[in-house]
Amino acid sequence: MIGFLAIDIGASSGKAFVGKYGRNRLVLEEVHRFSNEPIHVADLTHWNLISLYKNVVESIKAASAMGIEIRSVGIDTWGVDFGLIDSSGSIQGDPRHYRDMFKDDSMDYAIKKAGKRWIFDRAPTQFQPFNTLYQLISLKRNNSRYLEKADALLPMPSLLTYFLTGEKLTEFTFATTTQLFDPDRNDWSEELIRFFDLPDIMTPIVDPGEIAGELLPSVAEELGIKGLKVILPASHDTASAVSSMDLSDDSMFVSAGTWCLEGVLIDKPSRNDDVIENNLANEGCYGRRYRLLKNLTGLWLVQELLKEWRRSDPNLDHYALTEMALTVRSYERKIDVESEAFRKPRSMEKAILSEAEKLGISLKNRGEIVRAAIEGIAYQTEQTRKQLQSITGRSIRNIRMVGGGIRNSLLCQLVSDYTGLPVVAGPAEGTATGNIIVQMLGLGELSDLSQAHDLIQRSFNFQEYTPKK
Repeated sequence: MIGFLAIDIGASSGKAFVGKYGRNRLVLEEVHRFSNEPIHVADLTHWNLISLYKNVVESIKAASAMGIEIRSVGIDTWGVDFGLIDSSGSIQGDPRHYRDMFKDDSMDYAIKKAGKRWIFDRAPTQFQPFNTLYQLISLKRNNSRYLEKADALLPMPSLLTYFLTGEKLTEFTFATTTQLFDPDRNDWSEELIRFFDLPDIMTPIVDPGEIAGELLPSVAEELGIKGLKVILPASHDTASAVSSMDLSDDSMFVSAGTWCLEGVLIDKPSRNDDVIENNLANEGCYGRRYRLLKNLTGLWLVQELLKEWRRSDPNLDHYALTEMALTVRSYERKIDVESEAFRKPRSMEKAILSEAEKLGISLKNRGEIVRAAIEGIAYQTEQTRKQLQSITGRSIRNIRMVGGGIRNSLLCQLVSDYTGLPVVAGPAEGTATGNIIVQMLGLGELSDLSQAHDLIQRSFNFQEYTPKK
């Protein structure tokens, strides 16, 4: 039996799984779990890079102690965020947290200066204030000394890979989230970089499955491991999740977690005017395909409620909140989970109560508050389905859901109810599964995605939901 280590780091936590491969089956075993707690300093929010790297190392240690041959490790994370490396190879400060950009006007500045269509034609993805492009413009406008000293920009998974291998590379699926990638050139947009007078610090783009290298001698000696290959999987977590799904042309995917990433697979980016109007993204997938998707607020609302309520009731968990929501009534009108009120509220409970009051709804208890949040997510999924059908001309007949959010059975059922479509949910650890699959493809253990999806179908359980209304 051989193993492959996937380190999947989300905006609130990280998990490491070994995919044990033998007898034509893949079994995932969790070997490490850790929190991803940002650091707040002087009204700025940063990722705790040292803590993240420490947990990457702990994950490798835990995997190597399993007593099986670990062939490779791959790291995936959320999108857009990055670190800056100077000419000596040192990190310049801790990477900024994308949510800080909600109070920054650099996206509006860029659109006013260049025009929305002009930017979209060169980098056809979703306009979000936290995109890498606008983070760099913000640093430039604020005369950042870190940007002035920067020699290389490394996305978060590439940054952690660099610490392990010393290699400075950007993986394709992550590059497409930055709003600096030009699909016509299959490379960084020189026009965007030149127009906004940004430094020449972007690193070479490689395909998912690329072997970055082996552990640096110093890291290998510290860990007591030789020959471990470090692979860049589909390093954007949604791209890894999509790699785990066998999607047909009539399928819509939902990767449910802190965010809900919802879309369809396409062969090349869509530049339809409706893509801009509805603010959809063209983001990369394994095999240089694209996912036309919408990046929607997901279970962030419930996560924040749980964090808030645990201060007075430490025994609360996600299961308890879902049970509360199952037993309360539904309201006909739905809160808009995309409201700015939910981006970074001081109190998520107060924010939801306030948005509900605007609709004439008085939420009576915690169960109703949680249900309002989950129904809002499911309702938005139906709106996204309609947009995708209109833009692509496809008839969507089924939905595939993956991610930690599928453990919330109420969310899965409500998605089926509101869309009127059957839902197949699984695997729960779709991102880690996709990460491992791409590692196996990169090493030649699997020949193509079709073989990979057959392996996944044999190896995992799936839950089916049908509409109840």
